[in-house]
Amino acid sequence: MDKIQAQFAKLWKLLTAPETFDTYKSAVVMTWTIIKETALLVWLVLCLVLVFADWFWKISVGAGRSTRAWFNGLEGSSEQIASETGRALLNAGKSSLDYTLNQARAQLGFEIPAPAPAKVEPVKTEPVKAEPVKAEPVKAEPAVTAPPPVVTKAEAIADE
Repeated sequence: MDKIQAQFAKLWKLLTAPETFDTYKSAVVMTWTIIKETALLVWLVLCLVLVFADWFWKISVGAGRSTRAWFNGLEGSSEQIASETGRALLNAGKSSLDYTLNQARAQLGFEIPAPAPAKVEPVKTEPVKAEPVKAEPVKAEPAVTAPPPVVTKAEAIADE
């Protein structure tokens, strides 16, 4: 039992020492400062994310509206434009892939195949049916005559 009392007295002396209180106090103060600064950083990052999201939203909506206005201003049906755009994107992607593959073959020392001839699809046209045009009688308008010439006083005196 003496050992327990001695150990308890030793621990109590250590816990009640002024240095122990100062050490724990500075640890708590430092921890609170770290938590406060971390919270401030998180708040600023959240504000930055919100501002960036608002900016991105406005730019995206503006770009979408201007693209829609541009698309609506194009001539032709939307299906035709979409089809031609898709075909153009497909051709661009295919040619980019072919170029990349040819570069890879060249780097490896393989033979580069000759490009395949482009397939030309015949254009299907339907004959135009001519409908008779009903002619309406043309109304004759009276001929426009030129106004009489303007004669100045000097010309009138010279003619007399």
